[in-house]
Amino acid sequence: MTTEPGLLSIVDADDPATWPQPLTDLVHQLADEAHRRGHALENYPDLNISSHEDTVLGYLGGHLVRARHSARLLDHEKDSIRAQGLRLLNAGLVNERLDQAHELGYLTATEYEVLRTVNETVPRQRRRAAMREDQVCLTLSAAPMIHEVRGIHRLLSYWGGEAIYWKHCEGAPEVAAKLRSLGTPAIVTALLDFTAPGVGTHQVFPSLIHVFVGKALGHEPADADVLYRAPIPPQRIESIVSPGDSAYDRFPGLPGS
Repeated sequence: MTTEPGLLSIVDADDPATWPQPLTDLVHQLADEAHRRGHALENYPDLNISSHEDTVLGYLGGHLVRARHSARLLDHEKDSIRAQGLRLLNAGLVNERLDQAHELGYLTATEYEVLRTVNETVPRQRRRAAMREDQVCLTLSAAPMIHEVRGIHRLLSYWGGEAIYWKHCEGAPEVAAKLRSLGTPAIVTALLDFTAPGVGTHQVFPSLIHVFVGKALGHEPADADVLYRAPIPPQRIESIVSPGDSAYDRFPGLPGS
């Protein structure tokens, strides 16, 4: 499958048939070595293979890598992603979303004020260990949807993303209930160019090579969090699906509304 015809082919971590041949050769070599050592499949992140990451990034040059951004979105926000792509998280984006939700009547004046002053882009509210600004957060595999990972469920259950809901979903039941009532779950599938310059280095945890080797070992849940440091343009948004769409409903364990 290609996008921007004739330019870049798509690599999907879940589909080895899409992997470039040099990547496939390296991954199977490393997987065979792990098999010979009796390495437990589920412990794939512990493999001492990080030194191959730059090689993998080189093999992915000229390719786009499929990844997924999970969120609870209002209809106009889906339209915005289709028109503008996925933007880097920052205070401006958070405040814009809150402003629009208030102007459209989704938030009362009181709710708007609470969320405007208590979110993780407000300097005094930030948790240093969980800085989320200047990045788009995605997952590399569909595995979290299949295996009902708790973090994905939260992202699909509370409107606003972690920067908005994190301060409220545990200790503020009324605000949490309101955030659960807004929007619908959405999985945004995007195509990433890991060679694209950003505001910082794109990061993958665990590394790309670990995920590919985990898949080759037969550990289907192998996945990674991607912190992508560049905006993702609209032509690289492959799809946005919600409950009622077959591409969403194929994951029966995800929130349905």
